[in-house]
Amino acid sequence: MERFRNILFVAGLDHGPVPRRALERALSLARANRAKLTFFDVVHEPELSRAIVPPGILARVRGDRCRLLTRLAAEAQERGVETEAELAVGKPFLEIIRKVQRSEHDLVITTRGRSLGAGAIDRTTMQLMRRCPCATWVLRAHAANRFTRVLAAIDPDANNRQKDSLNRKIMELAVSMARREGSELHVVHVWKLYGLPVGASGEQWKQWEQTAGAEIKRRLYDFLTDCDLGLDSQVHFVAGKPAVAISRLASRMKVDLLVMGTVCRTGVRGLFIGNTAEGVLERVDCSLLTVKPDGFVSPIRLPGFQMSDRAPADREAR
Repeated sequence: MERFRNILFVAGLDHGPVPRRALERALSLARANRAKLTFFDVVHEPELSRAIVPPGILARVRGDRCRLLTRLAAEAQERGVETEAELAVGKPFLEIIRKVQRSEHDLVITTRGRSLGAGAIDRTTMQLMRRCPCATWVLRAHAANRFTRVLAAIDPDANNRQKDSLNRKIMELAVSMARREGSELHVVHVWKLYGLPVGASGEQWKQWEQTAGAEIKRRLYDFLTDCDLGLDSQVHFVAGKPAVAISRLASRMKVDLLVMGTVCRTGVRGLFIGNTAEGVLERVDCSLLTVKPDGFVSPIRLPGFQMSDRAPADREAR
């Protein structure tokens, strides 16, 4: 986790006070990295509310939020962390992503399981996973003070430099967190058989599974050896659908933190695409650290930015 220098902490004050454990993790990470920590929140002000809600009430809400953010910033400063506080008004995921773009944040920290069920992912969090250009760390509101098990989900491919680079990012973060927390490190690769013709016999499937599985497993261990982890890890090699297999393993192993890659459909191709990533995120009940591949371009743009042919406008952002 030593790579982060400009952290954005999304307070989420719509859902109540900031969970103390999440705040402590953010402060600890910022101090360890000598990083700037910005406390940020968004007052959701739908178009209709301007006509329905008296202006005085909205102004009071904004004033209360500003005071709470200022208190968080003051505590951080007392503990030696460079900090600031900022409040925005609008659609939460859009304002968070635009703040990341304006200030070039390299990590967003937010929390889960406060207003919804403990395993639920709200719309704002899901949109950040899809579209935010930097790493996003979603902490369980009542996560343990120490992560005992960290799970990295990877899909090595020596013939795909972009995917390989993303896998290395995932492993760097997972290893760094495991060292920092003194955690067990687990690595999972989910694979599926392709190439056999329809109507292949059971014996043909078995032979192909043994041959293909051995080759995929060899590539996985070659990749991990090249990563030079520097600490022991337990490798899980699972056949099946990624969303189901990863979530089941995380549940069975009682994983505290899952590190994975995620991209949206309008971005560059990466480890998990579209529904697969969302399936994993909706099933797991643990903290999540997600990263984008090199070259990822968010479909969200700052006002006034001209969209290029390579980065089509996002319909939901209009």
